[in-house]
Amino acid sequence: MIIKVDFGDDFIQYISCSTKVGRKMTCIQEGFLNWIFDEEKNTEYWALENGKKIHPNYDANAMVEWLNNVRFKRGIAKAKLITNPQLRVKKTLYY
Repeated sequence: MIIKVDFGDDFIQYISCSTKVGRKMTCIQEGFLNWIFDEEKNTEYWALENGKKIHPNYDANAMVEWLNNVRFKRGIAKAKLITNPQLRVKKTLYY
């Protein structure tokens, strides 16, 4: 399933994932946001100022990492970032 991730200001990325995962994306979106704003769990996706974390700084790569390594880490099928979707977008998420 192809998911369009719209960050506003014409910044759009696409994720390819299994249909089973894609159908749950709207429901699990809150889990991603909780993870991305948690300084202890999210150690990579932060904007720094004077060496201190000031706010999350993320794109669809962070969502792919969360899907593959946190939410569905035991799953066989993995989500991935794609640049030019060949299939029709089935769902859009807004951030």
